[in-house]
Amino acid sequence: MIRKTLGKSIGAVVLGLSLAEDVQAQNTGYLDLSQAESFRLVHERAKSVSYDTWKPQVLDYDGAVLVLFNSNCNTTENADTIDRNLNLVYLQLMDKFVAAKVNDLPLKFATFNVCGRSKANLLGVNDSETHMYLDGQKIDVKVGGPVDAEKIPISVKTCSAWIDSNLLGKPYIKDGQEMRVVYNGAMSLTLLPYKQN
Repeated sequence: MIRKTLGKSIGAVVLGLSLAEDVQAQNTGYLDLSQAESFRLVHERAKSVSYDTWKPQVLDYDGAVLVLFNSNCNTTENADTIDRNLNLVYLQLMDKFVAAKVNDLPLKFATFNVCGRSKANLLGVNDSETHMYLDGQKIDVKVGGPVDAEKIPISVKTCSAWIDSNLLGKPYIKDGQEMRVVYNGAMSLTLLPYKQN
C-alpha cells in the first residue's frame, strides 16, 4: 500500500504548473463529444469489465491494467461533466500508450460501468475513479476527473506521468530528481522519490 505523504498539494501545484508550460491544445476531435458519445467510445475501445469478469480480466492479468469506473446513468449535470471529461482523458491516454507493454503484455485499458446494480460497491467503488493494477495487485487509485474541459490537457499530462513512473520505468524529473506520481485515492497527486522495482 502506498503511504500518504505531506506536501501533496505543493507537489500537485508544482507538477501541474511545470506540465502546463508545455501543454498545447490538441485537436483530437474528442472535445466535440457529448457524455453519451464519449462513454460509448471508451467502452468500444477499452476492455469492458464487470464484477463477474473482474478476476480473469484484472486480477489474473500478469501485466498492468488501468480501470476507469464511469457511468451512463449519472443523476447530476456535474457528474455528467466530470465523467465526460474523464472519458476524454482516458481516450487520449489510450492513444498515447497504445503500444505500451508491461511484463511483455499490452498495457490493458479497461472500463467498468457503475450504473445500476453493477456491484461496483463490492469493489469499494461508488464514483468516478481510475484504478491502477500491476500483476493483479492494486497499486494506486485516482478519484474524479477534470471539472473544466480546459484542464483536460493537464490531466492527460499528469496521468501520463502517473503511468510512466509507476508502470513503464520512466520517472518524472523535477529539479533534477527522479520522482514517482501517486494519487493515494485522492484527486490531487503526490510526488514521491522514484525507486525502481
